[in-house]
Parts: sequence; C-alpha cells; structure tokens
Amino acid sequence: MAAGDSGVQPPKARPAPEVVAPTNRVNVALPFGNIHIEESSKDLAELAAIVVELVSIVDELTPGPRIKKVREQVQALAARVG
Repeated sequence: MAAGDSGVQPPKARPAPEVVAPTNRVNVALPFGNIHIEESSKDLAELAAIVVELVSIVDELTPGPRIKKVREQVQALAARVG
C-alpha cells in the first residue's frame, strides 16, 4: 500500500432513490348533498323573510340584473315556505 492509502475505497456514486407516491382515493358521502325541506316551520319562514329584506336592501344600493334575478328567486322561496 502507498503512503496515505488506507485501503478503504470511497463509496460509489448512486442515483437517488425513486420517488414512491402511492395514491389513495376516498369517497365521502355527505348527508347534505341533497336537501329536502319536509316541513316548513315558523323559523324557516322568518329566515326567508329576513333574506328577502336583505336582498331588497342590496337591490336598492346596487341595482342590476344579477340582484334582480336573486331577488325573484328569494321571493319565490319565501312564498313557498311562508
């Protein structure tokens, strides 16, 4: 052996290991995916009336075709539950 040679060879260069990224899929069924109102209650009718009033205020402040459509939808909903 030569001077300074300890007989230990340096490690060989190796490529990085491959990335392993498994894929898992989870299906979640949420109970509110399809909402049906079975019975109109006093609280629901009152809430609908409040929403109608709020939409009316927004319509007065910023009139436009989008808020007009929303106002019509809210009024129809309030008529159904009230």
